[in-house]
Amino acid sequence: MKLISKLTIAALLIITFSSTYAGGISKHKKIYKEMEFIQIFNGKDQKFVLETLGKPARKNSPVKPSNADGYVGKAVPNNEKVDAIEMWYYPNLVSYNAKNTFKQTEITFINNIVSNMTFVNK
Repeated sequence: MKLISKLTIAALLIITFSSTYAGGISKHKKIYKEMEFIQIFNGKDQKFVLETLGKPARKNSPVKPSNADGYVGKAVPNNEKVDAIEMWYYPNLVSYNAKNTFKQTEITFINNIVSNMTFVNK
């Protein structure tokens, strides 16, 4: 193969790898400002977030400590609905100034609806 063909293939592989894996698993390319992000995603459902941002880098569900009932109010009766809570995490998605982004954005869903957004540098 000619050197130009090899370089072209190498460049395409690098571009594909970079666009696929930069910033985690998500397909997002846009960096949002804090208020812009909050206004766009507040109250939206998981489908909207997934279509807009792509798959999160990771997901998590809260776990109640085994001795929590002794410290907080009474347990939920068996006939009451328990809320489904899930957190999605995206890297480098929201900016806090012209040059820097928060390392992680956490979107918390309660019953499939965005209820909280947290921006952290940890």
